[in-house]
Amino acid sequence: MKYFVILVSCIIIFSLWPSWSDGPYEVYWIDGEKSLGYSLGEGAYIRRIESPRKMEANEKYISMYACPDDSCGFYYIDKTKDHQFAEASEFVFGPYTKAKFMELQQTMLLPKLDTE
Repeated sequence: MKYFVILVSCIIIFSLWPSWSDGPYEVYWIDGEKSLGYSLGEGAYIRRIESPRKMEANEKYISMYACPDDSCGFYYIDKTKDHQFAEASEFVFGPYTKAKFMELQQTMLLPKLDTE
């Protein structure tokens, strides 16, 4: 019984940790839906994009492959324009095709995203 309580406690603790994070950005789950959000602390988030699949970040951008509304594409977030009161349309760009996104990676120095 003692080990069962420890196991359940560990599962609960680890399930509360974000699966990916970079500064104030975290991937979180609410009601079975995965989202990338801007953390306000204490478990509060402002959603930036739904259903992120792959993400990479540098000091200026987050590159991602995401499938909001079951429509997959490549996106990037300009972290320098984002803040907790900003509208997502001001700094979340996409969706892009793979070819266009690879072009943007070169010209804008976006973080390399494994597209395989």
